[in-house]
Amino acid sequence: MKRLAYLLGLAGLAVVIALVARAGWHAVLDAVATAGWPLLWLVPLRAMPIGLDSVAWRLLLAPRDADGHARWPVLFATAIVRESVNRLLPVAGVGGELVGIRIVTQRGVDAAAVAASVIAEVVLTLVNLVLFAALALALLLAFPHGTASLDAIYIAVPLALPIPLAALWLISEGRLVAWLRRLASLVTGGGERAPAWLASMPLFEAELAALARRRGRLALAALVQLAGMAAGASEDWLALRLLGHPIGIAQALIIEGVVLFVRNLAFAVPAGLGAQEAGIVVICAAVGLAPQLAIGLALAKRMREVLFGVPALIGWHLWESLGGLHSRRLRSSGRR
Repeated sequence: MKRLAYLLGLAGLAVVIALVARAGWHAVLDAVATAGWPLLWLVPLRAMPIGLDSVAWRLLLAPRDADGHARWPVLFATAIVRESVNRLLPVAGVGGELVGIRIVTQRGVDAAAVAASVIAEVVLTLVNLVLFAALALALLLAFPHGTASLDAIYIAVPLALPIPLAALWLISEGRLVAWLRRLASLVTGGGERAPAWLASMPLFEAELAALARRRGRLALAALVQLAGMAAGASEDWLALRLLGHPIGIAQALIIEGVVLFVRNLAFAVPAGLGAQEAGIVVICAAVGLAPQLAIGLALAKRMREVLFGVPALIGWHLWESLGGLHSRRLRSSGRR
C-alpha cells in the first residue's frame, strides 16, 4: 500500500508540474508575486472552518462527555492535527481520524463513544460534500461561465450521494456489524468464524445507534459542518483578491465546492496532489479565470496547507513524545 501511495504521489506531482508548465512558469510566479506576503493571511483564516467543524464534533460527542474532558478547545486542537495528518501524510485520507480518536481517548473519554462520534462526523461530512458540490454546480448554472467541461463532475456528484446515505441508514438501523460481518465473510472466503476485530464491534455499534437516535444533534451538526465548508470559500475569495482578480462570494463558493469534492474523490492520492490542482484549473476555467490565476490559487492553497499543517504535526509529535516519556517514568517508578 505504501508503494502504491508513493506512486500515486509521484503521478500527482507530475500533474502539478505539467499544469504549471502549461500555464507558464513566469505568469504564475508573477501572479503570486503580485499578492506577496499578504497571502500569509490564508493561514490563520483556516481556523474559521476548522472551528466550525469542531463545534459539530462537540455536538456529537457532548452527550458521552458529561465531565467535559473534550470540550471545544480540545476538539479544535485535535481537528487541526486531524486535518494536517490527512492533508500532508500518505494516509489515504483516514489516518487523521485514527489520530483524533487516539488523542481524545487519552483525555479520558470512552474510546467507543469517541470512535462513534468520529465515524458519524465523517459520514455527515461525505453527505455535506455532495450537497455542497451540488450547490456549487447549481450556482454555476446561474452564472456566465467559460468553456471548460464539467460533465464528469455533474455525473459524479449524484452518483456519490447513495454511499454516505447508505452508511447513515446502516448506522440508524443498527446493521453496521451485520454488514461488516458479511463483508468479512466474503473477503475471507466465507469461513464460519468471524475475524477477531469484530468481537468488540457490538459496543461500538451500540454507541453509533445511540448517536443516530439523537436526530436533532445530527441535523444541527450537519448544518454546522456545511457552514464550515462554506466558510472555507473565504480562502479562495481572499487569495484571488490578493492575486489581483477579485471574485464574488458565489464564485468562491463554486470553486470551493467543486475542489473539495474532487479532492475527496481522490482520497487515495497522498495530499490529493495533482487532483486538487486539476480541479482548481478546471473549475476556474469554468468561471472564466485564466490558467495562471488558477495555478496561483492552487499554489497559495498548498502554501497554506504546509504552513498551517507542519507546526500542527510537530506539536502532535512533541505531545506524543512527552506522553510516552511520562508513561515510561511512571512504569519505572512502579518497579522500584
